[in-house]
Amino acid sequence: MKTIGFINWKGGVGKTSISTNMAYALSEGWDAKILFVDNDKQGNASSWFNADCEHTLTDILLNNATAKEIIQKTRYANIDLIAADADLLDANFTVLKNQTKRQDNILKNALEEVKNEYDICIIDNPPDSNITVLNAMEAADDIIAVSTIDRYSLNGIYQLQNEIDNYNELLGLKIAVKGVLLNRFTSTVQSYAAIDKLETSGFHVFDTHIREVRSTKNQLEIAINSGKSIYETVPNCAFARDLIKFIEKLIG
Repeated sequence: MKTIGFINWKGGVGKTSISTNMAYALSEGWDAKILFVDNDKQGNASSWFNADCEHTLTDILLNNATAKEIIQKTRYANIDLIAADADLLDANFTVLKNQTKRQDNILKNALEEVKNEYDICIIDNPPDSNITVLNAMEAADDIIAVSTIDRYSLNGIYQLQNEIDNYNELLGLKIAVKGVLLNRFTSTVQSYAAIDKLETSGFHVFDTHIREVRSTKNQLEIAINSGKSIYETVPNCAFARDLIKFIEKLIG
């Protein structure tokens, strides 16, 4: 099982839209068996999957629940889910207080139990720095930083890297960002200057971008509100086509 985590310290950059639609695209176009882990206390991805939130990721982090006990089916035959809810906020504080075991690799260890049952695990992360995000980054084979081209979103990438550097130094880890996926991209001088700065700072920027198209926001809203993926509503829109190109580069 290959585990992919989507992350940025800045919210509103499109992580959940990208991760949920990528899960659908992989399950259909690649016939891959997907485990989706919602690691965001807002639970937007869980809501989109119509999750039963009686048992969630919090139970794995706090109550020694196994992944098999928490995983639930979704409306898509090839996508299973570990849901999230607001209790993840409390979980961060409680896990930090627990000095009886390692706190940073609980999720990684839990996923070991099911790694042979799935092709790909996708983790959608919150715009936070906390112990659940550290757990997700340790569990991930590929960490994808999602960003728009605006200053605050890009700052979120640099802040994330500083945090990763601290974790690696303090805990002896080898966490690394595989690359930056630019969302809502426009082909401007400012955009390419931002890419140059990212690359000069040591980041790999994927050459496939999710383009900014006037209709994209409305198309995504229609898909979300109807409880469907973009591939079930507007499969030939720019967002859908660009995401497929990114998946092809990432997965092959």
